[in-house]
Amino acid sequence: MDRIGEIIESEIKGPSVFVDESKLYPEYVPEKLPHREEQIRQLSRLFKPLILQPGSTSVKALLAGPIGSGKTVTSIVFGTEFSRLAEVKGVKVKYVHINCSKSANPASIFREVKNQLGLSIPDRGLSATELINSILRMLNRDDIYVIVALDEFDYFLKSAKPDERYLVIRFYDVFESYVKRLSFIYIIRGTPAYISSLVDEMTGSYLMKNMVIFEPYKAKELYDILRDRVELAFYPGVVSDEVIEYISQLIGVDTGGDGNARKALAVLHAAGKLAEKEISEGKSARVTINHVRAVFMQEYPSLVNVLDTLYYLPLHELLIFKAIAVALLRSGEDYVPIGYVEKIYRELCDELREKPRGHTKVYTYVYDLKNRGLIMTKTSLKGRRGRSTYIGFGMVPLENLIEKLDKLIRERRLVR
Repeated sequence: MDRIGEIIESEIKGPSVFVDESKLYPEYVPEKLPHREEQIRQLSRLFKPLILQPGSTSVKALLAGPIGSGKTVTSIVFGTEFSRLAEVKGVKVKYVHINCSKSANPASIFREVKNQLGLSIPDRGLSATELINSILRMLNRDDIYVIVALDEFDYFLKSAKPDERYLVIRFYDVFESYVKRLSFIYIIRGTPAYISSLVDEMTGSYLMKNMVIFEPYKAKELYDILRDRVELAFYPGVVSDEVIEYISQLIGVDTGGDGNARKALAVLHAAGKLAEKEISEGKSARVTINHVRAVFMQEYPSLVNVLDTLYYLPLHELLIFKAIAVALLRSGEDYVPIGYVEKIYRELCDELREKPRGHTKVYTYVYDLKNRGLIMTKTSLKGRRGRSTYIGFGMVPLENLIEKLDKLIRERRLVR
């Protein structure tokens, strides 16, 4: 047991790249929300009656967008700050956040409301209606207003019966009251068209009346999010701007990704863990682009399937592909100029005593690789003058790729 204790102790006290890796966890709620200010403004406009005319209306807002677009964190940050401001202005507003994948019917939803508010209501044996009436009586007694956020509400819509959907969406049509104590935020993963397919005429227009749309993040937006988290989670100098930009370009919706901020943060976290593991091997305590590539290979193996295409490439196109990988590995950059790639290609040809193809053929091979989805190209690069072709690759660790290419090149030369 002493040996086990020593192992645990050494890992706890060992060097780390992280100051606080919890800042990269999915459940972490940041103080700042880059690029979600407009959604906060929309929610503020919708919910201001709770402060200006408390009890006059029950506000309902629908947050819609793909996974990782900031719906949940925006709701939590808004609800927490709105409650604080309301308290300052003399209005008691509480915010509760409920996941409908765990609370999938009205009884379990309002039992969770009761629990989060700390209301002493014995719910055993009570129907949903009786429980809700008891909650409303206690809110009236204590003069409290509540914003109920129902996350993954699409799960509820798909599993609930029509009368249950009606109760939760058209709450005050069921529980008539002069003072409206409950307001709702419904959080749904998907597009407006998808949401329309989940509801009926009785609830659809009512639910979608106040819709706040969340678009997937663009690369520049992800860069800002990741940069903020890097400052909180890592020691200074561990993660370079180039690494942050590389992840952002891989995942940004405008640069070929799905715009999922959760994925971007998960990739950053996993790359940090790989870098941390290498410290004990005497390597530099820095997160590199190749760590990011390694994470993509491990976490998103479907991306690696594209490498099967390599088996159908001619010898010199394989050599061009290897030259791209070598150029990226040597430079440590995420994009390299085609001139540098062509220089390395000619070096590889010299080593193998192969006659290199001409400049025009090199361009043809590069654009064939791009069309096959194996590489990415740009015609300009930040900080560099003029226009040229720059080449990048974002799927697997370069060392692994070069090993695979070396094997294929050997095989191709043997069968000629």
